[in-house]
Amino acid sequence: MLWRCNWVKQRKRILNTLSYSSIQDQFTTKPTEYSPRIASKPPLTHDNVYSYLRESPSDLKTLNYFFWCAKQNNYFHDDRAFDHMVSVVEKLTRQYNSIDRVIEELKLSGCEIKPRVFLLLLEIFWRGHIYDKAIEVYNGMNGFGYVPNARAMNMMMDVHFKLNLLYGALEIFEGIRFRNFFSFDIALCHFCSREYLVMVKIVLKMMIREGFYPNGERFGQVIRLCCRKGSVAEVFQVVGLMICSGISVSVHVWNMLVSGCFKSGEPQKAVDLSNKMIQIGCSPNLVTYTSLIKGFMDFGMVDEAFSLLSIVQSQGLAPDIVLCNMMIQTFTRLGRFEEARNVFTSLQKRKLVADQYTFASILSSLSLSREFDLVPRIASGIGTDFDLVTGNILLNCFSKVGHNLYALKVLRSMSNKDFALDCYTFTGYLTALCRGGASREAVKMYEIIIRENKCLDAHFHTAVIDSLIELGEYTTAIHLFKRCILEKYPVDVVSYTVAMKGLVRANRIDEAWSLFYEMKEDGVSPNRRTYRTLISGLCKEKENEKVKKILRECIEEGVELDPNTKFKVFSLLSRYRRDFSEFRSVFEKWRSDFTENVDVSDSDGELVAVSVG
Repeated sequence: MLWRCNWVKQRKRILNTLSYSSIQDQFTTKPTEYSPRIASKPPLTHDNVYSYLRESPSDLKTLNYFFWCAKQNNYFHDDRAFDHMVSVVEKLTRQYNSIDRVIEELKLSGCEIKPRVFLLLLEIFWRGHIYDKAIEVYNGMNGFGYVPNARAMNMMMDVHFKLNLLYGALEIFEGIRFRNFFSFDIALCHFCSREYLVMVKIVLKMMIREGFYPNGERFGQVIRLCCRKGSVAEVFQVVGLMICSGISVSVHVWNMLVSGCFKSGEPQKAVDLSNKMIQIGCSPNLVTYTSLIKGFMDFGMVDEAFSLLSIVQSQGLAPDIVLCNMMIQTFTRLGRFEEARNVFTSLQKRKLVADQYTFASILSSLSLSREFDLVPRIASGIGTDFDLVTGNILLNCFSKVGHNLYALKVLRSMSNKDFALDCYTFTGYLTALCRGGASREAVKMYEIIIRENKCLDAHFHTAVIDSLIELGEYTTAIHLFKRCILEKYPVDVVSYTVAMKGLVRANRIDEAWSLFYEMKEDGVSPNRRTYRTLISGLCKEKENEKVKKILRECIEEGVELDPNTKFKVFSLLSRYRRDFSEFRSVFEKWRSDFTENVDVSDSDGELVAVSVG
């Protein structure tokens, strides 16, 4: 029984003569028009019903005929019919403005309003993702005295989940008196997609208690969630439930288990699982080996990873692009840049097509290894098909090597693709201009960018200022920094440190000293590089008293200076007996640093380097 009726039938407001059949007789004059009388002669099939629905003379008659077919014994509409009716009811609701008006028109056309009518209307709106009208139909049932059954409540629960109305969805779920498999399945699906592991556990326990078990797809979704959350113990319980419910554990599930063990920090358990797979006759595939190799690499177990790689090759499993990308990225992270390049150059031999992730990985490897001469050759293979991340990496690489024309070409290509250019894009381009010797053009572009973009971060401003300082454009750089402070652009401790570096190089040590304390007044705490930059400048200018003041501050705040800076401070203050006596205990602690090979050259130029990447 679809519905329970709690009301006494209202009297019909139309004459008995306006019966369903008499209304249908009015539009049977044309051969293309349908009627129950015509449709009742041949057996109802999905094809002829769909044909009648498409050839109906009006939307209201189409809906009427749809309901009439649904009342016939042993006939159920297929997906084509429901999909066609979505556009029909959309037009009707626009025409009559409300569901109540549509219901009234149906009654006037001879359609008896029964619970099935609301259920079918609800399903049409639900299938068509017209959720506001679905809620209107559901709420309108109470006005007719109908109490929704489990199917209607399942659909409405799904609607609330999709509208992100979680409390409403939970309220409907709890209000279903006789929950069926779909009630639990819908709730599990949505809680898994939202990664609410606690609710997934609760619903799964309720489901099993009611005698229902998830299907293979839902089990897989639960296992993936547990693996992402690192709940390996729960994963094994879910696998046990799969086996108990008669669902075979596929190699895909085993792969998720192996990956989950690595994520939870249990590499040995991952190895044991892979061995267990072989024992029960489930052969590992390339995805299994990829997960194992990546896990071993992440844990620094390089020998084990290479052993598995040789097994892959011995079994005739050709590495795919995913495995090759992972190897390039891993070798780069381990600092084994030559091996990363070897994997990349082997792609053509393996007949693999590099994707955007491949190019991003190899470009990062070349950038970190500072082999910029290979960047143009690699970039030529990308062509015009690249994404924002790859474009930013290209700009970063070209800016570091000073290929201004290449950077400009990449930026234009990114602009033509309508990419949402971000701070790193602009930073890479402006840095390329500066390092290419076009500082004036860089400043002009900087003015345009800050005028048109309001969400630029501190890194953007700092990188531009630092690039100008490296060119010796100290006045321009300091001017831009002061403008950042005045206009309240975002700046951080690196920004202040870079500005101090520029002032020290320009022999404006008093301004650097003042800026240091202005920074502290603005609530920005100096870091080790800030102290190193300022102390190096003060030592160069032999500002004893200021060096002593900064040194006391470092001692109070527990700032550990690098050996070069310690040597500069010791060399300056040890010349004076009073100064040496004051810091004798500190110098004694530093003695071990002085015995090492300390570069005592003036390294102010290398104090701060702001990367564009």
